[in-house]
Amino acid sequence: MSKQRVAKQLQDHIKLIYHKAVDADKHLKGLREQKKATFSQVFTAETVFRNHSNTFLPYVEEITVDLHSITTGTDEDYQKLLPELVIKIELLFKMLNSLKNLKK
Repeated sequence: MSKQRVAKQLQDHIKLIYHKAVDADKHLKGLREQKKATFSQVFTAETVFRNHSNTFLPYVEEITVDLHSITTGTDEDYQKLLPELVIKIELLFKMLNSLKNLKK
């Protein structure tokens, strides 16, 4: 699969994650107001993410920057950064889906 095609698929996933993250952050805000969400970060410090936040959008920003690095960087950057970006996307999907399931 070409680099451009992979980048397009990743971009589509990130768009979907962004919309889910906005909804999730609104839900988390409500839970915090009810004192039901007191955690300090969504992911533990041991994850692949550089950002640490108690909301999802900073993580989405991080994967957006990573995608930009992959698409504008060298082939070596692409090979090096792609696996980590895929892991981050998978983690975000899993966490967002877990939160969505808790809302039900």
